[in-house]
Amino acid sequence: MFQPKSIHDMIMPLTVANFVLGMSIWSSKPRGKILNIMYSLFCLVLYCVLMRLSMLYLGAYNVHKANSLGDITFQAMFYVNIILTLCIIPTGWWNGKHMQAALTRILMCEKAVQEIGIQKNYRRLYLRQIYGLVSIALMFTVFLVINCKSLYPLNTPLYAKIILIAATHYPIALMYISDVSFLHWVRYSKIRFEQLNNVLQRMLTTTADSPQHKRVLKMNDEWSKTFITSASQQRNRRTKDNTDTMRAVKQVHLELVKASRTTNEAYGLQILFSMTISFVFITTLLYYAYTILWLDLSKEEFQLEMMPIVGWVIFYSSKVLVINHACSLTSAEAASTGDIICELYEPATSREFRAEIRDFTLQLIQNPLIFTACGFFTLDHTFIHGVIGSVTTYLVILIQVGDLSPNDNSTMLYSNATNFSTFNTLTADVYL
Repeated sequence: MFQPKSIHDMIMPLTVANFVLGMSIWSSKPRGKILNIMYSLFCLVLYCVLMRLSMLYLGAYNVHKANSLGDITFQAMFYVNIILTLCIIPTGWWNGKHMQAALTRILMCEKAVQEIGIQKNYRRLYLRQIYGLVSIALMFTVFLVINCKSLYPLNTPLYAKIILIAATHYPIALMYISDVSFLHWVRYSKIRFEQLNNVLQRMLTTTADSPQHKRVLKMNDEWSKTFITSASQQRNRRTKDNTDTMRAVKQVHLELVKASRTTNEAYGLQILFSMTISFVFITTLLYYAYTILWLDLSKEEFQLEMMPIVGWVIFYSSKVLVINHACSLTSAEAASTGDIICELYEPATSREFRAEIRDFTLQLIQNPLIFTACGFFTLDHTFIHGVIGSVTTYLVILIQVGDLSPNDNSTMLYSNATNFSTFNTLTADVYL
């Protein structure tokens, strides 16, 4: 089994995945940067060609939805994915600059971590990437099958189906890999913060059976005994070691926070687009699902309508839940260091040790770890609560304003095929 020995070996799966999809790789060599940009441009041009061809086949080989809202929703998703692709690939070049700076800080952290005695455990991080990419591949395959069955007729030629599938699902793959790349570095920071907190926890001697005031009294009693010199020397030696460890942990913690911020800056624009679009389409798709309930559809037609809706809602909801949950846990782990060092601040410790704790506390106050989407909103559990509340509110408003009834929506599938074909014909002419 492959045993990664460095950071670059550890991120090899993500590096390959980003390269294959045409997103920039974090290379510091000028020749590597040029090759990356050339390959990204090639992927971008190839995607534009696929989009041009898909415009020709979209109107002819497309299963229309049960009502106009469904067609408009999926049209909007199609064109929004185009815009996202045209944005994500160029921003990948910008990400390379920020990620190179983040990697420099991470390498500094790794050297300091090794001196503290923390295991690097690159294999664990490497396997997590493999498991994550395999899970994405399985989800992507299921997503692909559902969309192919519900979006394209059975009589669609193979070449047209391949073009439509590639043009439609390439943006999804880009968003998946971009999110996984960001999540990898967030989880990396969380693991390192946990390891730093474990080092600090081992320095704690306060327990329920031995609170601080009892240990101070016991220590004063021991000093009055004959072995005061030996005990004092041993205590001074241990105090110096703890002071050095505290100083090293403080430095690594600061570098990790700065590296996490730099990573957040690199992916901030993509996350902003991703969260905004996810909120809009979750609301729209759920409202469209509500309108379908009023239609007089057969069981097979109902399943064909609901399958892509469920798939897309899961796709967008998972992005909101997973990204915000991971960022919230990492921020909480970084902040929990403050609770531990406050427990270490005891009168029995040395003056130098308490001074390091005061400096560390001030550092935590001045440098909190907060993940944001380009500064517009914070990525944490509060954002998840806000999305759920906002989606619910807008759904209630849309349902009340829509005032649907069975008589108003009794049309069958494909009722607006002519308008949809005309729209795509005009779009193709404009694209030319």
